[in-house]
Amino acid sequence: YTNYTVTVSAYNDVGTGPTSDNRIQQTEQAAPTSSPENIIFSSVEARSLTVSWDEVPCSGQNGPITGYLLYYTNTTFFDTINITGGENKSYTLTELRPYTWNWTNK
Repeated sequence: YTNYTVTVSAYNDVGTGPTSDNRIQQTEQAAPTSSPENIIFSSVEARSLTVSWDEVPCSGQNGPITGYLLYYTNTTFFDTINITGGENKSYTLTELRPYTWNWTNK
């Protein structure tokens, strides 16, 4: 997800010819290579809590962030929430079991 400028020239035994016009090409995006930072829990209740985070650092985004996967678990189940939209950086988990640990860092 980076722009590159390319020029080409030909050469032979006598020397190098003129360069072509500049051409600019952007590479394709790749999966993020860094994770969201500063995960914070707030509004912690018996059956719900809100999770929020900061965006992936620019150097690790490798293209526009279009969503997040939030993984959570306890002793009896594992679940994944698909949060669409890269601007959405918080989610409220509901219907949790009281007094259990539900977060996993996958």
